[in-house]
Amino acid sequence: MEIQSPARKPAVVVKTDSPEAPSRALSKGIEIVELLSDTESSLSLRVIAEGIGLGKPSTLRLLQTLVNAGVIDTKGDGNYFPLRRFTAPQGSTWVDEVILAAREDMERLSAELAEAVTLAALFDDHIRVVSTIESRCEIRMSNYLSRILSPYASSLGKAIAAYQNPDCFHQLLQVYGVYRFTPKTITEPGLIREEMARTRDRGYSEEFEETVSGGCCFGAPIRVDDRVRSAVSISLPVARFTPALESSLGDRVRLAAQRIEKKLAGAKRRTTKMPKP
Repeated sequence: MEIQSPARKPAVVVKTDSPEAPSRALSKGIEIVELLSDTESSLSLRVIAEGIGLGKPSTLRLLQTLVNAGVIDTKGDGNYFPLRRFTAPQGSTWVDEVILAAREDMERLSAELAEAVTLAALFDDHIRVVSTIESRCEIRMSNYLSRILSPYASSLGKAIAAYQNPDCFHQLLQVYGVYRFTPKTITEPGLIREEMARTRDRGYSEEFEETVSGGCCFGAPIRVDDRVRSAVSISLPVARFTPALESSLGDRVRLAAQRIEKKLAGAKRRTTKMPKP
C-alpha cells in the first residue's frame, strides 16, 4: 500500500551478495512491468520509483535491464512504456469467484469508512492484489491491481502467509525477500514468526507503518476450499486512525472476510447440487 500525496522514502538497498537480492530484483522488475501495463501513458523514472518503493538509482538499473531485454522501451523524453501488455494471472476460476463474492462486502466497507479496501490472493509463490476500491479522501492509502505484496510486512500478506504450512511460508519469504521498508518493518525471523502467531490468535492482521510511513492497515484471511488463499483489508493514514476505529476496525474486517467465506461456500454447494444435463 502507499500514501498517494507524500513522497516515499527509498527502500533500504540490499547488497548484491545477499541471497535475497536476486529474488527481490525479480519481484521489483515484475512490479515495474505491471505498473507500466496498468496505465495508458508512459511514465517517468520518478513516478516509477515512487510506485515500486525504490530509489531512483536502483529503479534506473532495473529499467535499463528491462529495456535491454526488450520488455519495455523509452521515449525521447525519458519516459518508459511496455512493449507488450502484462495481464494479471486471473485465469484461475477460484480467483474470479473470490472477487465476485467479495465485491458486496468491499463496497460496504468502502461506503462506511471512505477508506481504501483491497483484496489479495495467493498464487504459487507470491501474494498479489486482485481487486481494490480507492478511498474517496484526498490524502489516502492506495493500491493497484497485480501488485505483489510483502508476506511479512503488509497486512494482506500477513493475513495469508500466517496460515500457510512451513514450506509455503518459507517459499513466500524466499521469493519476495526480506528487507526493511521503514524503521518499523520487522525483519528478524523470530519476530516475523511471532507476528504470524499474533495474526492467527486475533483472526486478523495489523500493519502500522511497516510498508510505508504514515499508513496503517488491517487484513483478514479468507478460506477457499478449507485453505486460506485470499484476504481482504482496509487501509488508512494513521492521522485518521481514531480510538473508535482502533477498537473496531480489526473485527469489522474479520467479519467481512467471514461473510465472504460463507458466500463462497454457498456458491459451491449450489454448484454441487446442480443436476447434470
